[in-house]
Amino acid sequence: MADRATIQKTIDAFIENNTQAVKQKNTNLLSAILAKDCIRMYRPLSFIQRYPQFFKPQITNADYEAQMQHELQTMQDVRQDVTRTVIDTTERKATLWVETTVFTTDSQNKVEVIFDLDFTEDGSQVKQVTEFVDTFESTKVLEQILTQMGAK
Repeated sequence: MADRATIQKTIDAFIENNTQAVKQKNTNLLSAILAKDCIRMYRPLSFIQRYPQFFKPQITNADYEAQMQHELQTMQDVRQDVTRTVIDTTERKATLWVETTVFTTDSQNKVEVIFDLDFTEDGSQVKQVTEFVDTFESTKVLEQILTQMGAK
């Protein structure tokens, strides 16, 4: 059974790996603390449906790494501030409220994200990620990426 300290350690690694993936331009770090069969989902569905070139309702680790390959190239840095963490050791779940600041060559955007994480039996890996994004700010970032890609 997972204890609170193990889940917190996994959460800390999850956040740090996301930060280091941007700094090192290494997509493998994005899945380093995730179970091999981890599923990632995005919400709200209305936002996901608006940008099908960026999102699918549900993806694997490999899909996510491939998706982030280009996005990491447009980011110079990222700062993630976890403002709230709720851990349920019985259900092996955690909810994180994160203020993510994305730095690109010509802008800085703050995006709020809520991560709903499910953990493996021992709490050492994440087996499901549901990411609820701040659609207003995320839209600005995605539109900038599309413009840089020449897709507008």
